[in-house]
Amino acid sequence: MKKLVQIVLVLMAALSICLTVYADDGAVQKYGNIGRLSKLNITEDELNEVLKDIMVNSICNRYVFYDTMTDMLMALNRGDIVVLETDQNTVRYIASRNDNIVDRPPYLNPNNLMFSVLLRGEDVELRDQISNSIAEMEEDGTIEEMRQRYIEDVIVGDDPDVVVPEKFPGARTIKVAVTGDRPPMDYVSAGGEPVGFNTALISEIGKRLGINIEFVTVDCGARGIALATGVCDIVFWMEIGDFENWEGADLEDQPENTIVTKPYMSVPLWWAVLSDSPVVNVYREQ
Repeated sequence: MKKLVQIVLVLMAALSICLTVYADDGAVQKYGNIGRLSKLNITEDELNEVLKDIMVNSICNRYVFYDTMTDMLMALNRGDIVVLETDQNTVRYIASRNDNIVDRPPYLNPNNLMFSVLLRGEDVELRDQISNSIAEMEEDGTIEEMRQRYIEDVIVGDDPDVVVPEKFPGARTIKVAVTGDRPPMDYVSAGGEPVGFNTALISEIGKRLGINIEFVTVDCGARGIALATGVCDIVFWMEIGDFENWEGADLEDQPENTIVTKPYMSVPLWWAVLSDSPVVNVYREQ
């Protein structure tokens, strides 16, 4: 908890400095609330209590947590929140499918988010195998090819391919959780099929390691419980951190008794706002 508080205070200090807008009476202009997907190691009330002094200088009143991206998008359209905060890939995808939503940077110098694979603490050997595969895929260009095919091409309008993992009779089966709450990274089709970048990534890793991959869909807020109880063996994880020095990073929302692989992608933290929101003009003035 102490580590989380320290990290959040640093991030929100940057937010308050870059996004302070003053009304005629000298007070900071407030536009509404900011939405994020639910975190696992701190509640909404606890986070806002930690940030109560810093949020005085923010253009937003408070953070509001949502268990699914669908719920958060509905809240943005209703006006319950003025900002939807997540990774830039997801924000760009949302904006490309919604004429009334645009993407904006949250800070002058956005924080970077690392995408990794989260496993139970005892699965050290599997963690190392996956990390080695990620390193190989970076070196041979596979990850970059997948990024273009499953992220960039999908954002501009292509439908993501359904990936069918190769089967290896008698080999170990790894259950992989997909939430669908970070398209086009973590994506579930309208028909309920896990698709997108993460499914392609882990299917290729399974092929290289000779292990079977089985996809299971879980709610975003239930990922930690699903991993701890054996519903799944792998969860795709996103954390604020240093992509080049990930082993020394403080991972604020990582559950206890879990380990992470080498990150496979780094993406800026980003904001989605309604195109007619006054927040849009705040960013244009920066």
